[in-house]
Amino acid sequence: MNFLADSTFSPHRERGQLLRLHCQRLTRDTIMPERILIIDDEPNITRSFSSLLSDEGYFTICANSAEEGLKSLRKQRFDLVLLDLNLPKMSGIEFLQSLSESSLSPEVLVISGQSDIVTALEAIKTGAVDYLEKPVPPEKLVTSVRSALLLSTANRQRMLMVGEIDSTSQIIGQSLPLQRLLDAVDQVAPTDSTVLITGENGTGKELVATRLYLQSKRRDKPFIKVNCPGIPATLFESELFGHTKGAFTGAVKDHPGKFVLADGGTLFLDEIGDLPIECQAKLLRIIDTGEIERLGESIERKVDVRIICATNRDLRKLISDRKFREDLFYRISVITIDVPPLRQRRDDIPALVGEFLRRFDPGESCRLSPDAMAFLTTLDYPGNVRQLKNMIERITIFNRDKTVHRNDLLSDIPSSGGTISHDKKNLSLAELLSNYEKNLLAAMLKETDGNISEAARRLGIDRANYSKKAKEYGLKES
Repeated sequence: MNFLADSTFSPHRERGQLLRLHCQRLTRDTIMPERILIIDDEPNITRSFSSLLSDEGYFTICANSAEEGLKSLRKQRFDLVLLDLNLPKMSGIEFLQSLSESSLSPEVLVISGQSDIVTALEAIKTGAVDYLEKPVPPEKLVTSVRSALLLSTANRQRMLMVGEIDSTSQIIGQSLPLQRLLDAVDQVAPTDSTVLITGENGTGKELVATRLYLQSKRRDKPFIKVNCPGIPATLFESELFGHTKGAFTGAVKDHPGKFVLADGGTLFLDEIGDLPIECQAKLLRIIDTGEIERLGESIERKVDVRIICATNRDLRKLISDRKFREDLFYRISVITIDVPPLRQRRDDIPALVGEFLRRFDPGESCRLSPDAMAFLTTLDYPGNVRQLKNMIERITIFNRDKTVHRNDLLSDIPSSGGTISHDKKNLSLAELLSNYEKNLLAAMLKETDGNISEAARRLGIDRANYSKKAKEYGLKES
């Protein structure tokens, strides 16, 4: 029964090709398309599935038995297996059990004509990520495959050992905004220029500062971090420049100060926008002269320190409000690096989810369903990566030995956080992925100043298809 005729599924091809290319950029092994193994004893079914998924841009291999499928898995890597349960000789359930007992670990999406709920539950319990009943509408199949591959990306990241993760910064992701950020960091790091890192709360500004330090010529010298809001104005000089014993009441011993501790290395001034105005002139002087004077003595000491600052505030507005010195701003912003919010790099979310699952649930007792993984990619995250990290930590605590579905996540979304609208909570998986696609198209148009040819080139899709989808979503091109 060839229910996947070209006339039925052709309207979905452009969307599938775009999201497939988008998903490829989520991991380091993105040169080849995702590989899908289709196991079914009905040749017309395997041909139909293969035709549809090949048109979506995936690489497919067909097998007509579980034994043949296992042979294919031993020969090459697959990202996903589409599995029929009612197979001759070795059944689909036995195939799943053999996978769980071996190192072969692609995600498995069960597609079967057996409507028995007991069989479906057994398949999920044995390791399948989802269960679809034949006949499967083409759009439903494509949507389920996409979400299963998003989950596969997260699980690959989850399986990484600590030593395999980028040891220079722990910055996870492969999105274009993140790659531009890291390229800028790698260019600036070897210099001694002062750097101002800007970005919203939770975007990872401290990680960027750490990478700047580790990639610099000063990486073998101290890296001293200072939380500016945590220092009272009355103690600012003492904390940064140091003091001698008896310099003031309570000074019971000499204190070198942060600049001396960082001598030869790097000083990171976090949230410098919250530094009291009366302290800013003192900081400016040391940046200009490279000399400090401890409280309680009149001897000036030369220090060699590279300064990196970070803020989540608009310093130019603070300057206009007379809350931040303009001359200090220009001294600390020789180089400015802006860290993009998570909503502008959604394609990094699966890898981040996998990393946080690895950290908080090393025993892998908590699992995410494909619809939960796809749902996580649609949220706005006003708290950025920190919010996602906290969410995954809560999920792993309250869902031990459980598979988490989208509905389970709704209660974890703060009602006042502006993370997701009420309407979006009720969207189907296909609608959520459609929103994901629209956001991706819009973001790429913004990055290329409305140049649709350049936007299509960066995503690796045909310009005509991009233009068609942009018009469908009401996006403007130049």
